[in-house]
Amino acid sequence: MAKRIRLIDIAEQLNLTKVAVSKALRDHPDISKETRKLVKKTAAEMGYTPNLLARSLSSQRSNTLGVVVPKIAHTFFASVIDAIQEEATKEGYGIILAVSNENAALERQHIERLLAMRVDGLLVSVSKQRPDLEGFRRVRDMKVPLVFFDRQVEGLGFSSVTVDDREGAFQAVDHLIGQGYRKIAHIAGTPEVEIGRERCIGYELALQKHNVPLKASWKIEGGFDEWHGYDAFLQILGSGELPEAVFTVTFPVGLGVRGAMREHAPELLDTIQIITFGDGGLNEFYTYPHICVRQPTQEMGRRAVEILLAEIEEEGSGPPQHMVLKTNLVTPQHYQLPPVDGAVKQVQLKD
Repeated sequence: MAKRIRLIDIAEQLNLTKVAVSKALRDHPDISKETRKLVKKTAAEMGYTPNLLARSLSSQRSNTLGVVVPKIAHTFFASVIDAIQEEATKEGYGIILAVSNENAALERQHIERLLAMRVDGLLVSVSKQRPDLEGFRRVRDMKVPLVFFDRQVEGLGFSSVTVDDREGAFQAVDHLIGQGYRKIAHIAGTPEVEIGRERCIGYELALQKHNVPLKASWKIEGGFDEWHGYDAFLQILGSGELPEAVFTVTFPVGLGVRGAMREHAPELLDTIQIITFGDGGLNEFYTYPHICVRQPTQEMGRRAVEILLAEIEEEGSGPPQHMVLKTNLVTPQHYQLPPVDGAVKQVQLKD
């Protein structure tokens, strides 16, 4: 097994002190430019890699951020993580990514592991389950900076970067009603998560504005993934009356609705309008494109890192920040909404 090269090995090779080698590798001004160059060249030739844990113990900084997300399979979180990685790298930080799979217990385990790894701060988007508050209270008691993004837990004193979920949902449903739709279903998230509550409120406020009745069987709560959309739309199909449009809490839920239509009632693909909160970037490839609420994912990732790094530098001395970003309703001009005739034909479900 190859020997791990230590600072003392480089020091003995160059007849320098261990402290001088350490300073040279960190570009300390006490060491001449020529010596710094020689030390780095020798370290590379010998195969030296820094001991980040030892460095973090001595400096109290690991230059590493922990990132916890509920899912990474779809474009929303992939895009936010891409921006987090880019911004962190620009500022000299690495990231460690953990995925909770929408499980609050696993989320807490990830956070505890990241704390044990001495990350300098945490970026967290919570799972759909009721959060384990004790884990977040431990983060607060340890005075480790944490910034929520997209999904947050309110009232814990942490900063957050979110979008205006209520307004985005309101604009989407208001637009549908303006186009003549009045029978609008909502496949909602879970009320335990703020985005689920706020997007549902926006949906209901738009209906109230136009005196459109809310049909209880057309508001189905449950989650944020494809299977929730799939199962919820099958439930609507079996309810006896179909809506003219379906507003989904996320883009993956919209994919699930589309999948249920394709498998069980493909004729509805050009009859029922789908509108999603979130944009999968795939509209141009669909035979039947949908309207969507586009979120500024790249800005969300950058802003979250900016706030977190500021809190790391300030060592938690300032008040928490709550940044709310605007969404954008996307209604592609290259297609027309399906006509609204006041009724949607009933269909026979396929086996």
